[in-house]
Amino acid sequence: NHMPALTFITLWLCFLISLSSCTQTPSIDSDGNVTVKQPSKIMQDYGTRQFNYLKNTKKISSDPSLNKRVIRVASKLQSVIDLPEAKWEFVVFEDNSLNAFCLPGGKVGINTGLFRIIGDDDALLAAALGHEISHATANHAQQRIHRMLRIIISSAIIWRVLDHNDIDNTGEIISAFSLGGYVFNTLPFYRMQEYESDKMGAIFMAKAGYDPRKSILLWKLLKSRHFYDGDQKPEFLRTHPHDIKRIKALEYFMPIAMQHYYEAKKSDPKRNQQ
Repeated sequence: NHMPALTFITLWLCFLISLSSCTQTPSIDSDGNVTVKQPSKIMQDYGTRQFNYLKNTKKISSDPSLNKRVIRVASKLQSVIDLPEAKWEFVVFEDNSLNAFCLPGGKVGINTGLFRIIGDDDALLAAALGHEISHATANHAQQRIHRMLRIIISSAIIWRVLDHNDIDNTGEIISAFSLGGYVFNTLPFYRMQEYESDKMGAIFMAKAGYDPRKSILLWKLLKSRHFYDGDQKPEFLRTHPHDIKRIKALEYFMPIAMQHYYEAKKSDPKRNQQ
């Protein structure tokens, strides 16, 4: 009886097709034109709740110079981003990790540890903030949730079919489906979002008057730090691309970003030019 094998193969193909149909419209085209996507009210509320939780549980930096820098750079980035429903908020957290983040609705956090890498260079700060803000303007969090829901629904359907056909090891088969979908589809999708945010961040900082080439320098600095920390996990198991690939992708994209930078300087010579 070949029915169990045929059922397994058919369901596996349906599973892959359902995941491939999750493709999203890119938020940036080949010319560097960005499409800002408004988050849903549910996602904005979620971002606000999570950010309030972080503010209540993590220590907020009282360093006036750091806070002033973040507000100065963030204000310039905001001015070139069309996200009218966002309630922007920028907070510096006392945290030694090299990290920054942006939650839906314009809630941006940056850890003090990141300043060990970027120093006093506002353009490097713009590169870090621009990348994180891009995740929000591209609605990446909402895309991930939609993708997860599709996987859960697909897995539930597969479970029901397998159980109905009295196929042995149903639990193991479902686990294999889920693991395969995560490694070969979900993780590549996350990495694609990172590449997209790298490019969008370069465009945002360019339009705000910051030299987008500093985004390449930022990733070179982070690459050195990640290597020092021993972060050498194989890429296919990572949510983020390897730094060297991000650097090469940004170098390839940089002529486009520089065009936007020169146009911004020409239209407004008073813009910050770092």
